Amino acid sequence: MAETLTLSSTEFDGVENGSPPVPAPDPDSLTYHKLCPASEIEEGKSRPFTVNGTHIAVFKDNGGYHAVDNRCPHMGYPMSEGTVRDGVLICHWHHWEFDLKTGGCFLTTGDDLKSFPVRVDDDRDVCVGLSGGEQEEARRRLIDRGKRTLEQGLKDRSPFLIAKAVTALRESGATSQEIIQHGLFYGAYKTTDGFSSGEVILTIVANMWDDVDEKDHNLFLVHGLTQIARRTGGGSRRQRFPFPQSNDEPNLETLKRWFRRYIDLRQRGASERILLTLNDRGHSPQTVAEFVFSAATDFYFTGDGHALDFANKMFEALDYVDWNGAHEILRPIIVDLSTRTRHEETSRWMDAVPVLEDVFTRLDEIWEANQANEQELDVSKFAEIFLQDDFEPIVAEIETRLRAGVDPLQICRAMTYAGAVRVARFHLKNEGDWHDVANIYSYAHGLYRAFQLAPSKELVRGLFHGAVFMTYLRWLNMPSARVPTPAQTIDEPFASDEAMLERLQEFADFQKVYEAELVVNQYLEEGRDIKKLKHALAHVTLREDAELHMFQVLEVAYRHYDLTDDPEEKRMHMLAATRYITAQKVMKGILWSTENAERLQRGELLSERDDDN
Repeated sequence: MAETLTLSSTEFDGVENGSPPVPAPDPDSLTYHKLCPASEIEEGKSRPFTVNGTHIAVFKDNGGYHAVDNRCPHMGYPMSEGTVRDGVLICHWHHWEFDLKTGGCFLTTGDDLKSFPVRVDDDRDVCVGLSGGEQEEARRRLIDRGKRTLEQGLKDRSPFLIAKAVTALRESGATSQEIIQHGLFYGAYKTTDGFSSGEVILTIVANMWDDVDEKDHNLFLVHGLTQIARRTGGGSRRQRFPFPQSNDEPNLETLKRWFRRYIDLRQRGASERILLTLNDRGHSPQTVAEFVFSAATDFYFTGDGHALDFANKMFEALDYVDWNGAHEILRPIIVDLSTRTRHEETSRWMDAVPVLEDVFTRLDEIWEANQANEQELDVSKFAEIFLQDDFEPIVAEIETRLRAGVDPLQICRAMTYAGAVRVARFHLKNEGDWHDVANIYSYAHGLYRAFQLAPSKELVRGLFHGAVFMTYLRWLNMPSARVPTPAQTIDEPFASDEAMLERLQEFADFQKVYEAELVVNQYLEEGRDIKKLKHALAHVTLREDAELHMFQVLEVAYRHYDLTDDPEEKRMHMLAATRYITAQKVMKGILWSTENAERLQRGELLSERDDDN
């Protein structure tokens, strides 16, 4: 579509309520269509019609005939089921009221109802006038209404309004990229927090679009946008601007030194201006990423790893929208870098700090040796090293492998594999600590992506931070949950992939975690269609009011399944996702909101919904 959904920051503060007046159609552009004999419409009654895809309700009131769109602009209820009193058409679903002649809505925040000219030919046949471009005009009305509804849904934090907007916009031709970009920009502009979990989820929606069945795409968008809404308020961030341009500007080395110092001092405004200056001067994404990742690893596992993980997601989001609106999307990450917990300041990390500080005194020579040498890594075996109980030998082994020339990406992969094992071995009695195992799993993947974007000696520190945190999670595997062996099955034959995945859904619905793992284990063992399995696990996630970590675990499992050729590594990633997702106790509010919105868009009645299906 030609129109973009992205609004400027000023428009976000002044989105109008209700629809603007629609100009009357040019009489010469109308074609009149015969509907029925006038005698078939009784006084005070109505009849529905569909003409070339346009749904129309015709009323007879005080001897005159009037035609309006048969779908209420509020929730799509058929206006032909409404009542006219004193020229006012009342929709009985939520009692919105409209001027029957013009379609004007008496609710100040409501959208108007489209009206159509009517004539009676030869005093016998009721005819309605439609313009030749009625389909395009209807599409544009839908787009405009979708934009307004999305704005209102985000402001009201209403999953149903957001679902209505998404359904209308996609029906009218809006692309997922336009809707996601709109949400990202709104989330960044309206938050006073950091790069929020809502924006992370919306970025995951962008990344995993092809991993989700098409029938779940609307639901996927509603999840991301709802999380954006829940983490934004009515205000907006204070405006920041890049430094004035000069013929004698500070060089990159100076800017980076300043940036890290102001992050250290937790001075958000100064840090923001430096970041905006980098973007304003056209420096590459890699350069901007080096600044951010260096600051993220200047401290120990900042924000339980979220500072680095969210920074990576921010850069993925920026790439997805081609860095449009980067001036706003960049800014929230400063909060994550400057205000989140720095674990060197906590008692838990007290023993690790001297060990890591000693290693970091050799960081220059470690990096130099790594760049000069080359050595392969057995990812599976190194994952076992990450799972040892004592962090000191792990730290020493990482240093040895880096000096030998092992690509940090491969060490990140081993860390992610170890993270999958931590999730798969997580015992259900440790219910309150699920986020910890999700954090290391997602952090390791975020570190992997960071090394792809902007490898540096400073980023190497993230490997050691992750190694220490991995050992702190060993208690969450005591006792260790049983993990299905490679050949273990549910001991039940299935005639098709679909039948097997239906059983997976059944186990997930009843939180039969181990049984769900056995089904996935058998599915992989039998070499069935992996795309269908990915769609099924995504559907299990999207049916619930899933929170951040569920989406993170799902994405990491899918990405690292695709990265490896090792069947056991693949298996462990999918088991980790299955266990994490099916063990969570959540509600289905977003699912129901999206289903209702889709039913209304199709013209179905919510009052006829069969909840037994």
